Amino acid sequence: MAFDADKTVKDMAAAASGVFAGEWPAVKDCVEAALQDQKDAFADIAKARIKKEIDDDEMKSHLEDEKKAFESALLVCQIKAKAAIQRAANAAIDVLKQAIRAAL
Repeated sequence: MAFDADKTVKDMAAAASGVFAGEWPAVKDCVEAALQDQKDAFADIAKARIKKEIDDDEMKSHLEDEKKAFESALLVCQIKAKAAIQRAANAAIDVLKQAIRAAL
C-alpha cells in the first residue's frame, strides 16, 4: 500500500478533532493549516522509512522532532481559540452591562 500524504493529513485532522471536541470549530482552520505546513516533512519521513533510507530509530527521532513542532502550532491554535472565546464572553457581558445601565 502506497503512502498518501493528503489522506494521512486528513486522517490526522480527524484524530485531532476528536481530542479538541467542543473547541474544534474554533481551532479547525488553525489545526488544518498547521498540518498542511508540516505535510511535506511528514511525507519526507514516511518516504525515507518506506524506502529504507532510515531505520525505525531514526524515524522515531524525526517524528519526535515533528511532534514538538506540531505541539507548538497546536498551542498557538488553542491560544487563538481561547482569545476568541474571551472576546465573545466580553462582548456578551458588555451587552448585559449596557442593558442594566439602560434600565437604571
